Amino acid sequence: MRRRILLVDDHPVVRQGLALLINQKPDLLVCGEAADVEEGLAAAHALHPDLAVVDLSLGGKDGLTLIELLRDQFPSLPILVFSMHDEQIAAERALRAGAQGYIMKQDALSHFFLAVQQVLKGEIYLSDKMRCRLLP
Repeated sequence: MRRRILLVDDHPVVRQGLALLINQKPDLLVCGEAADVEEGLAAAHALHPDLAVVDLSLGGKDGLTLIELLRDQFPSLPILVFSMHDEQIAAERALRAGAQGYIMKQDALSHFFLAVQQVLKGEIYLSDKMRCRLLP
């Protein structure tokens, strides 16, 4: 059974490229895409994904707003932040908002899939550097 992933990013090329890569995995499937907070929330309601991958920059509102709304309305939905923002500045804020993981877009693709698997298993994903800084 393939785990269903919702992608929320305001750049269509990023969403489409990531969807192509995810859909090549035998155990993962992109079930929907969204460009902003409102679309992301509506898609979560309509599609019931197993994981939401959310960017922090979503046009008019930031991804932290979406994370907080998703956490409130879907308490058991795992959320992974996939962002260009420096993790030293943004990762802690994302975790406090309700995300279970943070990965920078500059990281290797293998790290992205490791993050997806860890968050789907209910674990926290952070880079080794951030894990030492934020987690006991």
